Amino acid sequence: MSACSDVLPDTSLPAAGWRCKTCGGLIRRIEDGWVEWLTSEDENGRAMNGGIQLVHRRTAGSIDSGCQYDAELEFRRDKSLVEGLPLERFTGPDGLMLLMSLIASGEAAAADLIELAKRVQIPGYEQARDAFQLAIDCGLVLPAIGNGFYLQSEIRAVLRWLPGVRRT
Repeated sequence: MSACSDVLPDTSLPAAGWRCKTCGGLIRRIEDGWVEWLTSEDENGRAMNGGIQLVHRRTAGSIDSGCQYDAELEFRRDKSLVEGLPLERFTGPDGLMLLMSLIASGEAAAADLIELAKRVQIPGYEQARDAFQLAIDCGLVLPAIGNGFYLQSEIRAVLRWLPGVRRT
């Protein structure tokens, strides 16, 4: 039995926005998004960043950390500091340049930064990314560049296909 035989009709379209790493909820507005990471030092005192995540931004006046890292807990755990920027800083041409500079610095895992770049820079990628493996398994798309790197025509094909399928 193939993965395609488990596909059932569904009329919903993928929601616009971004998925929160912590709660899995939808971040519908760019102003509601936050990109954060943990910073620590390696044995030579060089800054190292990890744990990059796109989450809901803490609302003004909120007491708990919500979807964001708990700074006290992270510091107690391994002396990591929590750093972050609003999602809007990572979008558009200036955001792309920021992402490329972070990749070039080598202070964070390039794979994590590349995935963030795809999520915030490539139209339709965020809405289609979770369905790509099923679309590939079903023969809908064969990535021209390689798995994880999709052309706009491939993204559009998956987005057109999604309203008619539901993974069970």
